[in-house]
Amino acid sequence: MINGLLSGTGHWRGGLLALLLASWGGPLMASETLTVGVAAFDNPQRVAQRWQPTLDYLNQGQAQYRFELLALPPKVLEQRLAEGAVDLLIQNSVKTVQYKEKYGASRLLTAAPLWPAPANRAIGSALVMRQGEAVTDFGQLARLKAISTSAHAFGGYTVFRRELAEQGLTPKKAFRQLTFVGFPQRKLLQQLLSGEADVAILPSCLLEQAVAEREVPEGSLTVALDRRPADFPCAVSSRLYPYFAVSKLGHVSPEVATFVARRLLTMAGDAPAAQRGRYSQWTVPVDDREVYALLKAIKLWPFNTDWHHLARQALPWAGLAALILLLGYLHHLRVKALVARRTSQLTQEMTQHSATQAHLQEQRSAFYKAQRVLLTGEMASGLSHELNQPLASIRYLAQGCGYRLDGEPLDREALAEGLKRIEAQTEKAQGIIQRVKRFCARPSKLSSLALSELVTETLALMEPDLRRNRSRVRFDNRLADNLAIQGDPVLLQQVLVNLVRNALDAMAEVAEPQREVVIALTREAERVQLSVRDHGPGLAPAALDRLFLPFESSKTEGLGLGMMICRRIIEEHHGTIWAESAEPGLRVTFSIPIEENP
Repeated sequence: MINGLLSGTGHWRGGLLALLLASWGGPLMASETLTVGVAAFDNPQRVAQRWQPTLDYLNQGQAQYRFELLALPPKVLEQRLAEGAVDLLIQNSVKTVQYKEKYGASRLLTAAPLWPAPANRAIGSALVMRQGEAVTDFGQLARLKAISTSAHAFGGYTVFRRELAEQGLTPKKAFRQLTFVGFPQRKLLQQLLSGEADVAILPSCLLEQAVAEREVPEGSLTVALDRRPADFPCAVSSRLYPYFAVSKLGHVSPEVATFVARRLLTMAGDAPAAQRGRYSQWTVPVDDREVYALLKAIKLWPFNTDWHHLARQALPWAGLAALILLLGYLHHLRVKALVARRTSQLTQEMTQHSATQAHLQEQRSAFYKAQRVLLTGEMASGLSHELNQPLASIRYLAQGCGYRLDGEPLDREALAEGLKRIEAQTEKAQGIIQRVKRFCARPSKLSSLALSELVTETLALMEPDLRRNRSRVRFDNRLADNLAIQGDPVLLQQVLVNLVRNALDAMAEVAEPQREVVIALTREAERVQLSVRDHGPGLAPAALDRLFLPFESSKTEGLGLGMMICRRIIEEHHGTIWAESAEPGLRVTFSIPIEENP
């Protein structure tokens, strides 16, 4: 009834249509507009003329949907796809697969060609040459001047690239000269006939159609490297691939997809839309594994990186990153201004404190020197007082023995008594020295301990020294948590403190960024090794050899006893200690046996 009403003319038809639309309300007024994108490698107007009849067929006899054609160059079409401005696609099989991977397009139907061939083996590439000049192998292509329509043409150049790739060739290596002359495709046949080119890379069946329509004299041109299957009607120089397909984007509803599929499946092969679109019918989606193999062989998306696609995806994030960087830079400028102002204030304060610090350093050095002198004097005074009496007795007894040796007759009993008293006084002096030694030496108290915990505790205690020397410590612990040794924690901590302080003193003249002490804990067989490495100037070979000798020191104020004491403590723990150049700096390492499991 609606078709009958719409078939009228003039104002009567318009008025009746308006009345009908007003009475039926929303459903007829709310038709959904859907855009159908087609990549226009050729003139967009010529592409539109090919596919617009198909869309007119979809629009005919219904008002629920309105399909509009969008014929655009491939790059522009992909921009619209990225913006979500395309609903359906009609593309060759290569673009169908690529848009599936990039934008999630789903195939609805595949077209079958006008010539008698299945939809999955419908189109390939044909190397068209003049009769009598056709080559018989790929090696003969190098001397030929080749032409094709476009570097993006599917049925022709793109398909033949796979055949070249499987021969280890590229188009530039395969042909002496390759030129893309544009559309229409049949003009390439005329250039072959005129001798402007030696070979044309064209879609299969194009030559046969031109001959049937008498555009090309029969027998004047032929297809080289023909590998046609037995059931294919045309000569072809490559594998065969699926024909065009219609796809939907992910946001399109299933109802729209169902409508499009049903409408196209009912189209007759002799319909004007089919003839204009150069297909005989639409069928269910076909196997596209050969298309993936083609893309992989010639290294096209998705088997290589599409930088344009990635750039479009990354653009919003790049903008956000640029905004963050701009805000960060503005914040940096603000902080820089505040730092400059505060630095000016601190410079004045540091200038005032520098003199005070230098004075305090001088007083501290004088105090340490006086302390050492006092300690030395006290020890010397004590030893002198304690040893004076036995030494004096030994002297007098030795003189008495001498007198008795000179006397006549020799008094052996008196001489033996004198020597016995000398021995007693010697033992008394030895006892005094032993008491002083016991007073100075603390007896070791061995216990199970973890060196990693000892290092952590020691560094915490030395934090003020590190700040004062403007140095940093890097602790490289490569030991298991349950690894322990038998040792005296106080004595081992004295060793570690002495090694770290020596490292800090060695870097006193080094630039601040290089003032780093590296403490490393490693395991070597059944022993634990702890090394302390500085980045100072190091020691000369001669000084390195005498490092653990008493009263040997590279410091102007050193007594030369610290490293000797460290060696005694480590040896008491059944360990060894040694030093070596680290280039730059010095590395001092000691090794202690691991505690045996009970």
